[in-house]
Amino acid sequence: MPKQTVTIASLIWIISALAAAIAGVRGGLDELPATALFAGAALPAALTILVALRGKRWPFGRKFAVAIFPWIVFTAGIITLSGGITSPALLLVALAPLYTLAFGWKSHAVEACIFALLGLVGSLLAVLLLDTSLVGPSLGTVSGILSLGALISGAVLLAAILRRQTFMRPGGRAAAAPPTPAASDTDAPGRSGPVMIVDVAEDGRVRMVSGELPVNIDPRQKRPFIEAFRESDREKVEGALASEGTSLVLDVGKTRLELIFDPHVAGTRVFMSEAEDDTETRAADVIASDAEIRAREAETLLKERTAFFASLGHELKTPLNAILGFSDLMRNELRGELSEAYKEYVQLIYESGQDLLLTVEDILDYAKAESGSTRLDLEPVDLVASSESVIAQLSGFADRAGVSIRQKATGEVWATADARAIRQIWQNLLSNAIKYSSSGSTVSLDARAGTSTVALSVRDNGTGMSARDLEQVARPFQQGTNARGRAGTGLGLAVVKSFADLMTGKVIIDTAPGEGTRVRVILPKAVGEETETRQLEETVG
Repeated sequence: MPKQTVTIASLIWIISALAAAIAGVRGGLDELPATALFAGAALPAALTILVALRGKRWPFGRKFAVAIFPWIVFTAGIITLSGGITSPALLLVALAPLYTLAFGWKSHAVEACIFALLGLVGSLLAVLLLDTSLVGPSLGTVSGILSLGALISGAVLLAAILRRQTFMRPGGRAAAAPPTPAASDTDAPGRSGPVMIVDVAEDGRVRMVSGELPVNIDPRQKRPFIEAFRESDREKVEGALASEGTSLVLDVGKTRLELIFDPHVAGTRVFMSEAEDDTETRAADVIASDAEIRAREAETLLKERTAFFASLGHELKTPLNAILGFSDLMRNELRGELSEAYKEYVQLIYESGQDLLLTVEDILDYAKAESGSTRLDLEPVDLVASSESVIAQLSGFADRAGVSIRQKATGEVWATADARAIRQIWQNLLSNAIKYSSSGSTVSLDARAGTSTVALSVRDNGTGMSARDLEQVARPFQQGTNARGRAGTGLGLAVVKSFADLMTGKVIIDTAPGEGTRVRVILPKAVGEETETRQLEETVG
């Protein structure tokens, strides 16, 4: 329903925009401004139709921006040009929220209302600043016709929204409709059986697992999905993953297991349940319907969590940048000399801000990796140069802890990697090593090149970890028993492993209680020609 409703409402609006442009020409408006007016009015509707017909698998942020923001921009512009608070075009303010609800984006309707009101306020302020002679008399007729078109389009959208709410409300048609034979408990016993939902990323690795099965199938997070199956079945599963919407039935012991593959923008959802010979088709439909609802809820929760982390990171990083900037200005005494009593305070403010910034970046990086939105730019990266930059950044933290930092690497060690990801790996490993080291000890950094791989490593002489601690710290937001109340989010190693996996690398941890810890990250080695090109670019730059 949303696709048809949105398309019809948008076509009505385009017709009204054409009528408004013709009326403007007849009322004395020049042809060029009239054409620009029609193009500006028709563009939001055309983009909305594009999202409705082609944007099913687009990321939500792109869909929202393309379908909703052009309405807000055009509304603000036409209100500004046609008189502000006295303009009939004020009705257009309701279009952005109505389109948001018509698309089914209920959780973002408030955002659309806020943006629409901000656009209205901006247009009213613009009217106060503009010369009233800019408002042509013919624009009154134009804005009136556009308002009529907005009224009709809005009525179509509102009717569809209310009809959908009635349909979904308890006691409505959906609740009162008798069950179909395919959905009955006797005809489709698979409906009440166990269902496992597995979210598989584009690279074939498991991102999320929900539910259980009575058979020995155990997909593990961060591991390839096909590893959960027998060798003889892996090729079939891999082929189904690469297809568009495929169903597959496998014999797992005495049980027939049905897999339904649902591709989405960040990978594929796989719904797994028991299948019976005589009801495979009907059970598949029922399982897919129920599992899809659960998958939507899980995906919504994941999106909301990622959006929350992104919003939280933005809200924290904006004031943090100001704190770091002004404290750096003060500690360098660019505006005058500080008294001795305040110099130490300013240094503490700057270093604490740096620590908090690392924590915020950990949270954001892990949220992006979990949502599949992390995109890396693989290129030759000098591991030694990157480590030296991080050492300079964390030297204050190390001095406060009484820990010295030693760089063992000499020369250059080039890896095929993402520069920002490498810096984040160094930051997390070095800050962890400093945090778990005792005063007076030394943390060593190293980078070495092999035949086809390179390795970066950070070693400390701290408390070390047991096998149980290693298993625990591999999970996000978890710390080992050696933490002993130390501050931290428990994301450091999780972020390192996420970045290493994305760069086809590997993390190796050597540790024992009381013997310290060495963490190595193995990465692909940059080939000679790439390294020479990179060095030339840096020299020229």
